[in-house]
Amino acid sequence: MIQFFLVNGFFDRFAGMEEKTTEKSVKSEDYTLEEYLRVLKEYKEGEADILINIATIYFEEESTEESLNYLEKAMEIYDELEYIEKKALVMDIMGDIYSNTHQERTALEYYKEAFKLYSEADSDAKDDIIPKINETEISLKSVEGSAKQFKVKKEDLLPGNIITDDYNYISKNISDVISILDGANTYMSYANNENAREELKNAYDMSSGIGDANAQATILMIMGNVSLKNSQPTEALTNFKKAQEIFKQNNNMVGEAVAMLLIGTTYYITGNTDNVAINFRKAMELLKKSEDILGEELAIKLMNTIYEE
Repeated sequence: MIQFFLVNGFFDRFAGMEEKTTEKSVKSEDYTLEEYLRVLKEYKEGEADILINIATIYFEEESTEESLNYLEKAMEIYDELEYIEKKALVMDIMGDIYSNTHQERTALEYYKEAFKLYSEADSDAKDDIIPKINETEISLKSVEGSAKQFKVKKEDLLPGNIITDDYNYISKNISDVISILDGANTYMSYANNENAREELKNAYDMSSGIGDANAQATILMIMGNVSLKNSQPTEALTNFKKAQEIFKQNNNMVGEAVAMLLIGTTYYITGNTDNVAINFRKAMELLKKSEDILGEELAIKLMNTIYEE
C-alpha cells in the first residue's frame, strides 16, 4: 500500500498541505470539499486495486474462497464509485475462477454480466469476453449431454431382484464410502427423510442451477444409494454412471472412484459378478493416484465385507 501511495503521489500531496498549514496557519476551509472527496475517491480506488492483487495471490495459492471474498470487496468499492468497467473486470476475473474450478454455470453468469457492463462502458474488453462465453456454453452442453446419455437397460443386470439381506449387510460400508465426497454428509441427511427422493431432486436441481457439477454428482450417488435400498438396481446403476461421468469430466478422481465402487457393488448385489472386480480395481487405482488414504481404507473395508460375506 505504501508503494501504491508513493507512485500516485498521495504522501506528496498531503505533505504539501501540511507545509502550507504550518507556514501560513491555513484552516481546513482553504481546501475545498471537492478536493477532499476527490482524494477519498482515489484512495478507495487504490484500496480496490490492492484487494484485487491480494485476491490474485490467494488464487495462485489455491485459496479460492479467500480470493473470491477479496474480489467481492473490490467489486463493492467499484460499484460505490460507479466505475462500471472496473466492476466488469472483477466479474470477468471471478468468471475465470469459477471456470477454473469447474463451476461452468456460475462462470457463465459472471461472464454474461461482465459483458453487459463492458458494453455499457463501451469497453473494448467486451470483444475479449465473447469467446469465454461461447466456450463455457459449449462446455456446459458437453457435460450435461454426457450425463444424459447414460441410461442402463434392465438387460444390463441379471434377472431377479436385489437380495435385501445383501444390501443391509453392506449398507453401512456404502454410506461410509459416499461420505468422503465433499458435501456428502449434508445431502445424506436428506436420504433419511420421508420425502427423500423429492428433497434430493430439489437439491440436485439447485446445484444444477448454480453450476456446481461436483455437488450434482454427489447427490446422484446418494440418490443411487436410495434406489439400492428400495431394490431398484437399474435406477441405481443409472445414477451411479451419470455421477461417474460428471466426476470424470471435472477431473474429480476421488468422486469417480467412489462411483465405480458403487457400480461394482450394484453388480455384486444383482449377481453380475463379471463386472464387479474390474470396477473395484479401477476404483482403487484412482484412489491411490489421488493419495486419498481414508478413501482407500473405506474402499477396502467395503470390498472385504463383500468378499467375506
